[in-house]
Amino acid sequence: MTAAEHFEEPIRGHMVLVPTPPPGGFTAHDLPRLMEVIDTRFELLDGEVVMMAPSTHWHNEVIDILKFALRRIAPDWAVIASEQGVDLGSTVPEPDLLAVSRSVVTADSLAFRPEDVHLVVEVVSRGTRTTDRILRPAQYAEAGIKCFWRIENESNAIVVYTFELLPEGGYAPTGVHRTRVVVDRPFPIDIELPEVTW
Repeated sequence: MTAAEHFEEPIRGHMVLVPTPPPGGFTAHDLPRLMEVIDTRFELLDGEVVMMAPSTHWHNEVIDILKFALRRIAPDWAVIASEQGVDLGSTVPEPDLLAVSRSVVTADSLAFRPEDVHLVVEVVSRGTRTTDRILRPAQYAEAGIKCFWRIENESNAIVVYTFELLPEGGYAPTGVHRTRVVVDRPFPIDIELPEVTW
């Protein structure tokens, strides 16, 4: 083999405007203005803008499957949302799915206070393993969000790991679900986990 056979084309890019944070950093209050100048999905982490990696097809399919399954059974007080933030002040993570109080949802909602969020769901991707398995649960638990689900890809099958907030803080695992999710919090849930197909 020659050196030419191992040559890979360099990764190309384009200019992206990343705003300079003000003293103290950006907060959820700044999201509408930031959305006007940042032409890609982003989150806030300690007041800094963090670009979000592109999602895989499997990731997006799983979000759609779970969103529609949860919407069918959600009680009247709950709205199942996606691509919305959780307002932790200078940190605004954007879970893949959330169950939030209907009373606080408006057409212009961008982020919700933790006390209005009853469930957060993160679908783990190759580029988000550390974030979704370690950082996000710690942030959500510290904020007092009662229920957290982590979704893993097991040979293209959906595996749902469910967690509940302990009184002393942190999450306790409540189950590993491979074909069906049956839990009673944040509301009674009984949903099938179909094969991910396209």
